[in-house]
Amino acid sequence: MKPLSHMLACAMLTLFAAGCGGQAIAQAGGGTQGRIVAGNAPGGATDIVARLLAPGFSAALGHNFVVDNRPGASGNIAAEFVAKAPADGNTILLIFNSHTTIGPLFPKLPFDPIRDFAAVGLIAETPYMVVARPGLGVDNLRDLVARAKRTREPISAGSPGRGTPQHLLFERVNKVHDMQINTIHYKGSAPAQSDVLGGHIDLTLVSPSLGGPLVKAGKLLALAVTSEARLADFPNVQTVREAGVDALASTIWLGLLVPAKTPRATVTELNRILNDTLKAPDTAARLKAIGMTPVGGTPEAQDRTMAEEQAVWTTLIRDLKITID
Repeated sequence: MKPLSHMLACAMLTLFAAGCGGQAIAQAGGGTQGRIVAGNAPGGATDIVARLLAPGFSAALGHNFVVDNRPGASGNIAAEFVAKAPADGNTILLIFNSHTTIGPLFPKLPFDPIRDFAAVGLIAETPYMVVARPGLGVDNLRDLVARAKRTREPISAGSPGRGTPQHLLFERVNKVHDMQINTIHYKGSAPAQSDVLGGHIDLTLVSPSLGGPLVKAGKLLALAVTSEARLADFPNVQTVREAGVDALASTIWLGLLVPAKTPRATVTELNRILNDTLKAPDTAARLKAIGMTPVGGTPEAQDRTMAEEQAVWTTLIRDLKITID
């Protein structure tokens, strides 16, 4: 049997290692600077959320965290940068739900979108809103689906780009509900919504923060929301499940990732900082102002979300032979 003094020393060392994640992060960074990497240009939702979180990490870890925007290639430029960064907790990737589509859409990536990262935790989520042109002739999704199935007339829909979650959701509706939605691809959600507003296409999927003001102004119709429950700001707008279109049930979510080899104690500390930041009243209020609901939780919960969604999109993309070309 080992001496008692040796056993006590080992126990103290274990406790110290489990509780010093923040100190390890600061030392690894040389006391200089960390970064939250966003795969979108400044001004978008991911950039706004990254800038909202950065001060919390700076305060908790004792060194500055900045937002590093690396847009392009469907977020792959930012993701590859973080996947190959030092695994010291100082380089964090902010993703949204499209991250689970890039593996099956880009089979020759120089990194794996799941295996090359460790989840830190979910940040926030918001549903999609199905918005349509006012002259569509129906005012809810159930009636639109019934009419489309009766007449077999196609529905024109706008997506923010080929291979995006919105595009894949429309394709899933076609497959599951025997519909004919013809998807037209734009460079972003705003241009797609503009063409709905102009009457050039029938509908699109946008966040309530983007489409909601135009719905309230009477310039667009809100046919449904993709959340499980109706939204407090739009109590008369049915959910997609109420409309019988379960294939559209989905949310826009944001989360944080670090390189896969990041020590578990460091991941745990980053998760604690994220959850503490999300619990702050000011953070929650600012997220609500852009239509987001704080989520938080464990790294394991984010892992499950990502694995489940990637499995769904991998099957759909393979079965329908969807490409980004």
